Parts: sequence; C-alpha cells; structure tokens
Amino acid sequence: MGLFVWFALETPAAAPTLPVPEAAPGGFAPLVLLGGLAMFILPHQFHVAVVECRDERHVRTARWLFPLYLLLIALPVLPLARAGTRLLGDSVPSDLYVLALPLSQGHEGLALFAFLGGLSAATGMVVVSTLSLSLMIGNHWFAPGLLRGAWARQGAGDLSGDVLALRRVGIIVVMLCAWAYSRIIAGSEALADVGAVSFSALATLTPALAFAVWRPQTPARAAMAGIVVGFATWAWILLLPLLGDAWAIRPSWFDTGPFGLDWLAPDRFFGLTGWSRLGRAVAASLFLGTVTTLVLAASWSTEPRRSVRGLDAATLRAASLRFLPRERVTMLLQGVPTGGPVPPVVEERIERELAGVLGAASARVLLDAARRESRDLDAVATIVGEASADLRFNQRVLEAALQNMSQGISVVDADLRLVAWNRRYAELFGFPPDLLQVGRPIGDLARWALRHITFDGAIEAALERRLAFMRAGTPHLSERVLADGSIVEIRGNPMPGGGFVATFTDVTAFRRAEAGLILANETLEQRVAARTSELEIATREAERANHAKSRFLAAIGHDLMQPLHAAQLFTDALGDEASSARQRATIVQIRGALDSTADLLTGLLDMSRLEAGGLLPQPRAFALADVLEPLASEFRAIASSRGLAFRFVASDAWVHSDPQLLRRVLQNFLANAVRYTATGTVLLGVRRDGDGTRVEVHDTGPGIPAAQRAAIFEEFRRGDDAPGQGLGLGLFIADRIAGLLDAPLTLRSADGRGTVFAVRLPRARPVALAPVEQGAVLRGLRVLVVDNDAMALDAACTLLARWGCDVIPARDRRDAAVALAEQPMSLWLFDYHLDGGDTGVAMATDLAARFGHHPTLIMSADASGDVRAAAQAAGLPLLVKPLKPLALKSMLDRMRLASEHRAGTAVD
Repeated sequence: MGLFVWFALETPAAAPTLPVPEAAPGGFAPLVLLGGLAMFILPHQFHVAVVECRDERHVRTARWLFPLYLLLIALPVLPLARAGTRLLGDSVPSDLYVLALPLSQGHEGLALFAFLGGLSAATGMVVVSTLSLSLMIGNHWFAPGLLRGAWARQGAGDLSGDVLALRRVGIIVVMLCAWAYSRIIAGSEALADVGAVSFSALATLTPALAFAVWRPQTPARAAMAGIVVGFATWAWILLLPLLGDAWAIRPSWFDTGPFGLDWLAPDRFFGLTGWSRLGRAVAASLFLGTVTTLVLAASWSTEPRRSVRGLDAATLRAASLRFLPRERVTMLLQGVPTGGPVPPVVEERIERELAGVLGAASARVLLDAARRESRDLDAVATIVGEASADLRFNQRVLEAALQNMSQGISVVDADLRLVAWNRRYAELFGFPPDLLQVGRPIGDLARWALRHITFDGAIEAALERRLAFMRAGTPHLSERVLADGSIVEIRGNPMPGGGFVATFTDVTAFRRAEAGLILANETLEQRVAARTSELEIATREAERANHAKSRFLAAIGHDLMQPLHAAQLFTDALGDEASSARQRATIVQIRGALDSTADLLTGLLDMSRLEAGGLLPQPRAFALADVLEPLASEFRAIASSRGLAFRFVASDAWVHSDPQLLRRVLQNFLANAVRYTATGTVLLGVRRDGDGTRVEVHDTGPGIPAAQRAAIFEEFRRGDDAPGQGLGLGLFIADRIAGLLDAPLTLRSADGRGTVFAVRLPRARPVALAPVEQGAVLRGLRVLVVDNDAMALDAACTLLARWGCDVIPARDRRDAAVALAEQPMSLWLFDYHLDGGDTGVAMATDLAARFGHHPTLIMSADASGDVRAAAQAAGLPLLVKPLKPLALKSMLDRMRLASEHRAGTAVD
C-alpha cells in the first residue's frame, strides 16, 4: 500500500479545506508515550522480550532490529494520511484509509489484498496476545495452586491434562471478555478509541517494571501498592467518566469531586484542566504509582529476596537440570564452588531461566521446596516436569544430538532438496554458509563437494550416478579422499515416504590404523624382537620401581606411625592423671580418634604392602593363647566402653601359622564385631574342625544381607549402616592375609541375628612349657627403652613410669651400653629402626653378648616381612606401632613372668 500511495496514486495539489478540531481527542504527547511503553508492557511483547529471552545476544540484536522494524512499518503512515486527507477528507474514518484509498481509485484487488493483510495481522495479534495471557494466567494464578494440591496429595500423577484444560479455559475466558467489552462499547463514540484506553491501562504497570529493572531491591509489597494506586487513579480519571458518558450516567461528584473537593474531580484532577482526559489519566497514574512505590519502599524494610541461598551448587544443579539444558546450567553455575552457597546474581539467573520454562510462580514453588530441603522435592519436580514437558514440545534435544554427533548428516526430501543438516556435515566439506540453505538442490552441494575433493574422473558423470541412486531409493556406500588428506565414508539410505538421509564419517584414523596393521604384519618378526627387548627393559624398570615402592612404604610407614604411636602413649599416660569425669571422657574421645587414625593408616599401609608383595608370612608353631589372650584383653575394654558384653573362651590349642598376621586377621574380625553391634555380646572362641582348628568371632549385630556377603570382602566397601570412620579395607585385608596364610575364611550370618567370622588353621604339636603365674604387676621393674625418635621415646617412658616402672631412656647403642654398665635392667624395649642404619635386633644381639641375655621386646612402625623375619630369627617378640597400651602391658607382664620363672629354675 505504501508503494501504491507513493508511486501510483495521484493526489490533488491542494487539500480541501477541513475544519480544524479545537483539540486532539487524546493529545499527541500521551499517545507517543503510550506507543513507546507498549513495546515493553503489552502481554505478548513482554512474554517474547523478557520471559522467552534465552540469550543476551538476542537483546543486542533487538536493539537495532526492532527500531528498524518500527521505522519500516511507520514509513507508509504519512503518505497514507496525506493522501487520505486530500482525497477523502473526513468522510471516511482515518482507520479505513488503507481500504478506502484503493477503492476510490478503482483498485478492488489491491483493496482485497490490503484487507487480507490486515486480517492476518489482526488474527496473528489476537492469537499471540491470547496465548500469552492464558500462559501468564495459568502459570501465575492456577498452576501454583494445582502444584501445591498435587504435592500435598503425594501421588496426583500426570497433571498435564489439568494444566492444558486450565489454559484452554483461560483462552476462552479472555476471548469472551474481549467480545463482551466490544459489545458494551459498540455504538459509543466515547469509547471508540479502544487502543488508547487499553494502552493507558497497561501503562499503570510501568513503574513496577521500571523498579524491577533499575531497583530490584524494591519490596514487592511497595511495587504492588504502586500498581494498585496507579490503576485506581487511571480508573477514576478515565474509565469511570468514559463509562458514564457511554451509559448516560453522570453523578454530581463527577463535576464537584468527592466530599466537595473539586480538585479531585476526574476532569479537574489536581488542577490539570487544560489537559486531555487521556493525558491527565496517563500522567497522574504514572506519577502517583511511582511516588507510592518510592515512599513505601523507603518506609518498609526490604523483603528478603526469594533465592535459593542455603543450597549448595550440586543440589541447585540437580534441580535445574530437570528443566534446563545441561550446557545452560553449566554456564550459569560456572565458577560457583560445589560446596558453597550460590551467589545472588547466579540465583536470580537460574530462577529467571526456570520462570521462562515453567512460569515464575511454578518456578518459585519448585525452588521453595528445594530451599526447605523438603523430602518431597522430587515429587514437586516430577509434577512440574511432567506438566512442562507435555505442554512444551521441544525439538532442542534432537537438534543438540544432531549438532554434537561426530558424523555429518544431511537429509533431502523426495525432490532431492536439502531439508536438514548438522554442523559436522558443513565442517567436513567446508561448505560456504550461503550454499547451505533449506530447499537447495542436493546436486549443487554434491557438485561443489566433488570439485573440492581428490576425485579422478568426470564430475558430472559421478554426480549423475549419485543422484540416480537417490532417485531410485537405493542404499549406497562409498569413500572419498578430501583435499586435506582425510578419508570420509559416505553411507546413504532411503527414508519411508520419499527422501534420502546420508551420513558422512571421518574414517581417516581407522584407515591409517588398518595400514599400520598391514605394515606391522609384514615386519612382525623384527617388531617382536624389538618389543621383547623393550619388555625386558620395562620389566627391569618395573622391578626397580617395585623395590623403590617397598622402601618408600617402609619409610613412610615408620615416619607416619612414630608420632601417632607417641600420641597414643601420651594419651594413655594422661588418662592415669585425669582427676575429673569430664577430663577422662575427653581423653577417651582423643584415644578413640587416635585409634581410628591408626586403623586407617594401618589399613592403607597393609593394602599397599599386599599389592606390592611386601607382606610375607613367617609360619611357626605357637600357642593360640599367645595371640587370643592379648586380643581378648584389648577388646574386652573396648567392648565395655561401648556397653557390650565380651566373652572369651580360652584354648590350649597349638597351630602352625604366622602369629603376627593371624593377629591382624582376628583384630579386623573383632573390630568389625564391636563396631556393628549396638547391643548384646561379642564372643571370641576356638573350635576343633577335623584335623584343624577354627577360630571364630560371634556378634549379635544386625547381620549381613545375602546380597552383600561377597561384596564386603572387596576393597573400600562398607556396610550400609556402618557407623564411625573407616575406609572399608579391614575385611579385604583380612581376606588377602588369610590367602597368604593358606587359612580359609568362612562367614555365617542371618538378618537381625548376628554374624560369625571364622578362620581355619592347621593344628601343630604343642611344645611343653613350664606354667607361669598370671597377673603379676610391672611396678618396680627397671626397663631400658631405646628409640631414636625423641617424641616416641618420651611417650613410652611416660607411660611406663605411670605403670610404676623405673625407666632408663636411650637414643642409640652407645647410650644403652653406658646405662647397662651403670646398672642392670629387667626388661629391654628397643625400636627396630635406629640412626646410622642400626637396628634394634642387631643392638639386642650385641648387648646380650656383652651384658648377658635379658627379656627383649622389639617395636617397629614397619610391619614388613623383612622386619618380622629379623625379629623371628633372633627369637625376639615384635609389636607393631602404634602400640596398644593393653597389648604392651600384657606383653611386658608375660616377659617379666617368663624371666622370673627362668631365674627360679636356674636357682633350683
């Protein structure tokens, strides 16, 4: 129509004389202001520009594209108005100029074209506006209540039908309200300018929108009050007078004002008598709405912003991923610590993103449930997700899958025209962007590709063959070498109903590997010899690395266990001096923490030694009582501290095994039994089993489910209800050690009735020993303690002194010799690893040759097979650090009694 008016319509040089209206019915300035505000406050404009905005780049594009669009659609307005005024005058309403002008010139076809264009534009506006309003009404008014009701019912199922029904009802209600309003104003000139009245009503939302953008900290109550005041002002100044004029109802207070205050009358509001009614309504409503919001915002304390503060990033990510793409969530949470609170800016972005998918109210319901850490969060998320997924059919998943495939894909229709492709397809062949367009004949792309790949032969003939395959719907498979040397496999298949889909796979690596295999096969013997030499070198390197690893484990085990050993001994010494129950309780807690740490370190080191082959058994015949009685004493005290009964069935059986490794196995069994038994009894006993002996540990704990009985012997596996700390290595280490000892483990358990762990050992012939008196005390013993670690030496001396021993400390062999030269000692306690490469075993042998044999105990934080073998070869008992005070005390007591018995026998 603009082109017709500009170039094909002849207009008279002078316009007919028309009466000039006294004043514009609405005023030009208010109309310009309303037109500018309409770009943001109209429902469909707001929904598209704000709610559906997914990328800030779209906003940057809209900054120049939308004004350009407005400028282009406004260009024909002035020519149309000028031509209508000169040709038609006031005989035709200005709204009908676009139809009346071509009809007046005999261009009925152009008039029909203009009518259809206006009809389609109006229909599209109605559809978009109605849908936007129904979505807003459903999301903000009905969906939250529906969700809360379904959440409360816990099992409402699929709500998509209810949500769809509510939105359809909303569409019908909006259309009925619009029809009713049009019927009410039909024939009324006072209400003829429906657009200006509607725009001015929506303009009352402007202050709240502006505060939301520039002052988001404004309390919501203040913004709502501003909307109410602005709308009431608009209704008072504009709507009520218009309705009164339309229905011929005009109360006296329209002119005199309420309560006789004429400055509050609609047409003299605040003395704005020279203004148009529309201008007065727009100005007053915007001014009062803004002032009300500002005043109340200053007087009311700022409301706590709705956020998800208090949630860690992992929880927020899990809730957001139900409705937002993973890439979008990752970008929004970029830089946010996993375990810390989410910053306010990120909180607002995520809530805004969820509001765009679910609606602000539904998003708020979801995040409120997450904020309260409600156990029904999954139910809320499921309800929201099901309703949202059914209502928003979305192809982004399929599009993202296609775009991220390693294969190139192209799809053509039955007419061999391109309809779809992915990014990889364009990258493989380097198509220019203007060539890849929907509807482009596939022959153009194939011709371009053939010209840019290594192809021997006539391009047109090859192109015709490929197109013939597609027309016939015949699958085809071929390979092409591109200009950069890469090889692409092209596989085409027909689609049902016509069309063709082709995949393009880069098989360069596969073909090169194939060529490499062929070459390797041809030179196999030479390669085998070379590989064998490399393997021998690698084997030697691995052996050296394994030896280095063993040395490292021994060193780090010693360095880690020494201070822990000292801390445990100091703690037990403090326990003897504790004067109050509170101090004793604190020391018990410290002792428990140290024991847990020792167990964790011992487990890790044992596993490392097992993996490296550093634990070698040293089997010998010994009495089971030598292992079981110290364990019973140790765990009787632990069980008593936990309120459990501990029973020990003594045995005089002899077995053939490694006592130190067997003690480790049984210690793990007992530790598990005490840890998992809440109430009841733990039993340690021995049974005969054919030609062997079975040591059993019974407990009255919850039992082990059948499905977990095999898994608990795996590394880093703990029970579902495991209390306290632990790595899940105890039973794994016990199983591996039992394998080294050739001692089968058995497990019996029943849910709720306890568990029995057992290890079977071969019986050995007992060696006759003279009975010794049990229960002797350590008070008065003179003990020589040698340790190169000052802290460990001080801790051991402190603990032994608390037991009544006369302790002589020494740091090396020279100090020990000086001490023995001055006075004899009853017992010797030597650390294995000493300074200068000296060992406790070597020192014990040397001092025994010089000062005579004395009961000697070797202590070491290194439990490797070499240390055990050295101690066993010298006939000396070994205790592994960190020492258990009960085990140490029991060992010293037995050594003293054995020494006294030998001395008494010699006298006799």
